Parts: sequence; structure tokens; C-alpha cells
Amino acid sequence: MQQRTFIQTLNRLLAYLNPYGLIIFAAIVCTVSVSLAKLSQSWFIGQIFGVMSKGTHLSSQSPEDLLKTEDGQKAALLLLNQTCLGFLAMMVLLGLATYVMRYLVNLGGQKAMKDMRNQVFAHVQRLPMSFYDKMRMGEIQSRASGDVMAATGLFTQLADFLVNFMIVVFAMTFMIVQDWKMTLMVLGLSPFIAVAIGEFGKRIGRLTETIQARGADLSAITYEGISSVKGIKAYGLEDLQVRRFEDKSNESYRVSMKLVSISASQSPIVEFLGALGIVAIVWLGAYRIVQGQVTIGQMSQYWTLLVMTTQPINALSGFYSSFQAAAAAAERVFFLLDQPTEEQLTAHLPDLPPIQGQVDFDQVVFGYSEEKQALKGLNLSVKVGEVVAIVGSNGAGKTTLINLLARFYDPQSGTVSIDGHDLQKFNVASLRRQIGVVTQESILLAGSISDNIGMGREGASHAEIEAAAELANAHEFVSRLPEGYATDIGERGSRLSGGQRQRIAIARALLRNPRILVLDEFTSGIDPESEISISEAIENSLQGRTCFVIAHRFNTIRNAHRIIVLDEGGIVEAGNHDQLMANDGLYRRIYQAQIKPKESEVLVQAS
Repeated sequence: MQQRTFIQTLNRLLAYLNPYGLIIFAAIVCTVSVSLAKLSQSWFIGQIFGVMSKGTHLSSQSPEDLLKTEDGQKAALLLLNQTCLGFLAMMVLLGLATYVMRYLVNLGGQKAMKDMRNQVFAHVQRLPMSFYDKMRMGEIQSRASGDVMAATGLFTQLADFLVNFMIVVFAMTFMIVQDWKMTLMVLGLSPFIAVAIGEFGKRIGRLTETIQARGADLSAITYEGISSVKGIKAYGLEDLQVRRFEDKSNESYRVSMKLVSISASQSPIVEFLGALGIVAIVWLGAYRIVQGQVTIGQMSQYWTLLVMTTQPINALSGFYSSFQAAAAAAERVFFLLDQPTEEQLTAHLPDLPPIQGQVDFDQVVFGYSEEKQALKGLNLSVKVGEVVAIVGSNGAGKTTLINLLARFYDPQSGTVSIDGHDLQKFNVASLRRQIGVVTQESILLAGSISDNIGMGREGASHAEIEAAAELANAHEFVSRLPEGYATDIGERGSRLSGGQRQRIAIARALLRNPRILVLDEFTSGIDPESEISISEAIENSLQGRTCFVIAHRFNTIRNAHRIIVLDEGGIVEAGNHDQLMANDGLYRRIYQAQIKPKESEVLVQAS
């Protein structure tokens, strides 16, 4: 992927403000008002010093003589009072304009931030499974949350940036009009300051990108530690995880301190260069006053303008560094947004017609990596309404077969078709609307039981939700809950038992009334009594449906029309239970390995 330049990245980031152009335009108008109001302070100061320095602003004829008179003193005092009152009125207007400016800029910025945050989340949800295989979950989370915040934080700084930028531009313009010779000297130092700011900004941008990468590493380890905490505790790996985290944390600390050192040195260096210019200008201005070329009032106004540019220039150097940091974060976010989603990859394809349920795998080859193939030229034909059980050792290719049917992945060669339609010639969404999938890990979202079952089909009535729950043997336990179907199940269904979570997931799949039903270890986490009742309920619901069942428990699959035995990515046996037991092959060995421990347990209990 081609690397974007800093300007390209910044332009793409700022494009999120485009829908709110009217708000930003109003904010810019306020920004101009704020900048001019601040710069008007130099005029007021010039007026006051003019009155103090022999009444320069009172009259063009003999101001010294005029001040010696009582009328002249009254006029001077009146002018002084008017100037100070005008200054106070200007400060009130400045405060109001500043409030409106900041409110509008932050309004537009917060809206743009919300849009980007929503876009990133929606995009990540739609990325293909192959992308998740390549990138750690913690890093995806870091980019989709922390980097979005860091990038869009730029929006809230725009008000201060615009004010400082306009103050510098307007002040320089007024200074050129007032005394272009002295202003040329000021501008002569600008390239040195600009080079310093640019070098600091580049180094800060590079370090910020490194810090964000280290932050993603920390996020990945944290996610791994929390999501796998049970296994970590079971094997006593707490200390190992702590050491891994500390190593990455130390790396982040070292890079962060480099950034602190550079950032801390930026301000004094830029300020020193600015101070050189100020000393030179003050000396030259004082010299010209002594020579009688300008008045104290005129030079006071000029010096005030000059001093008013030093803080904005220093601030702009900081903004440049902030922009570099925001661009580095945005680049990481745009990497996610530039990954094509499943919808984008298949949007140009037509919808899959309503299916009946005939499924065919024709010479299918697939591997999650180049080193090892999960399926090796697999051929399988499943008739409409047939219940096919798939068994095999771990890594035999069972789940891979289901992943290809649901198009979580596409085969590297060969075809997977339904009713004779090659699935790769149709868009993904139209396929998944017509199949139901229950995975080994019951995937529930925060919300009520009714919400989670209802996700199976948008717009389903409560009666239909209850019917699906009854079919999955979930209605009874749900009815016993104090809040029934309105019960909040917590994050990932944490307030339910494993068997209850799985029954909710099964009910959700059945609510869709799919022509093809996929049950991938659907009895995982369910007690034997519930397993029997669920199996019976599902068997009754399979009339006219094609069903793929992956299960290690043989009582779940013994009544399947056909049992497919996979080993090392290929079909080694096929038939019903009795036929496969008579073959004395892999199926019989797997069956006996599972049954014998249970028989031994029964004998021990009997004795």
C-alpha cells in the first residue's frame, strides 16, 4: 500500500469536517474577529503611550504647549479615559467572540470525531476473517480506539491554531504597513525558526508513531491477558505475562522519554531564536526614537505587535508537532479503513437466489497459511434435507469446511456451491441471510435475552422469539428468570451458564428459519440432560433443512443421515454409524476412545 505524505494524511483527516462547512465557516468568521480584537490591543497601547509622551495624539500643533494649559490637560485625561473604556469594551467583545469561536470549532470537531469513530467501528466489523488472522486483536482495538482519539484530537485544537495563525499574519501585515524596514529584519529570522520547527515536528512525528506502535503491543498483551486469564492461571503463567508486559512497557517508556526530551527542548530553542529578533528590533526601535525618526507612541504600538507574535509563533511550533502526531495516528487508522470489507469485495456481485439446500464441495483446496493446507482437494455432495455429521481429530479440517460454507473464507481452488450456484459469484450478505450458524463459542452481545434471540431475524415478533426459544429448550429456564425475556445477560452473556448461553444461540439460529443449518460443537457447555432434549428439539426442526453437525459427543450425531470422517484435510470415511463401526477404521477408533472412559467410569461406580 502506497505511503501517504504528511499533507495527504492531514487533508484526508480534515476532510471529516467537510459536512460541517457552515459551522466551520462561522467559526472562522469568529476567529478573524478574535484575532483582530487581540491585535487592536497594540493600537490602544500606542494611544496611551502617545498621550503620555507629550500629548502626541492631542494635536498636531505644539502638543507640549497644549498640555501646559488646563483645557489641554482635560482633553488629555478625556482621551485617556476614552481609550481605557474602549479597551475594556473591546475585551468584552473579545470574550464573547472567543466563546462562540471555541464552541463552534468544538461542535464541528466533535461531530467529525463521532463520524470517524463510527466509520472505523463499522468498517472493522465488516472486514473479512482473513484480516483478523493477520492482525492481533489488541492492535486492532488500539487503532480503532486510541489512535482514533489521538487523530481526531486535532479537531479540538483548530480554534487555537487559527487564532494564532491569523494573529501572526495580521500582525506582520500591520507591521509592514507601519514600518517595512524593521519588519524585513523580523522576517529575516523567520526561516531559522521555521527550519527549527520543521525538524522538531518530523522527529516528534516519528517518535509518536513508534509510541503508538508500542501502545498497540501493550494493548495486545493486555487483551490476551484478560481474555485468556483462566488458562494463564491454570498454567501459572502470571509472571511470564507480567515480564512480557514490562518489557514492552519499558520500550514504550524509553521512546516516550525521548519524545519528552525533544518536546521540552523545542520551546526554549524556538523562544531563543525569537528573543534574538526581539532584542534586535527593540535596539533598532530605541535608536530610531533617540534619532527622532519615530515617536514613543508609534514604536510602542509596533513593539506590542511584535511581542504579540512571539507567543503565537511558539504555539504554532507546538501545533505543528501536534499535527505530526495526529497524522501518525491517523495513518494507522486509515490503514484499517483502506482494508476492503467483505461487502466491498462482493458488492458488485448479484444476490444469491432463494436456496433449497443442495451443497457441493468440488476439489476444494484451502489453507490458513502457505505452509499447511487445511483441506486438500475435498469433494462432498450433500442433498436437500440431509443431516450430515462431520467428525475427525483436532486439525482435521472440520471447522474449515464450515468456514468455507459460510464464506468466512474462500477456497484457494475448487468451488463451494449451493443448488449449483458457485458461492464466489454472489455477494456474501445474500448467502448469510439464508443460513443459520451456531458456533462452538456461543456469541452473545450485551442486552436482553429477547434482544439476542431477535438478532436472528430483524423484525421478529415476541411470539416468534418465544417459539424459537421453546424449540431450543430455552423457554423453560428463561420463564423462571425474574425478568423473563427482558433479563439483561451482561457482557458476552456472563450472567448465564454455558448451557443457557448456547441454547440462546441455538434459538437465534432457529428464529431465522434457515434452509441450511450449521451446528459447530453446538452442545459445547451443555449438560447431558439438556443435550438430549436440545438434540430432540433440533431433530424435530430439521424437516426439509440441510444440516451440518460438528460434534465430539457421538450421541449427538449417531442418528445423522450420513457421517463424514475427515483426516488431514480429506475425507477418509463416510457412512452411517453402523456402517462406520463395521469398517473398523478411524471413526471406530475415535468412538471407542470416547466411549471406553465412560464405560470404565460406569464399572467403577457399579463396583
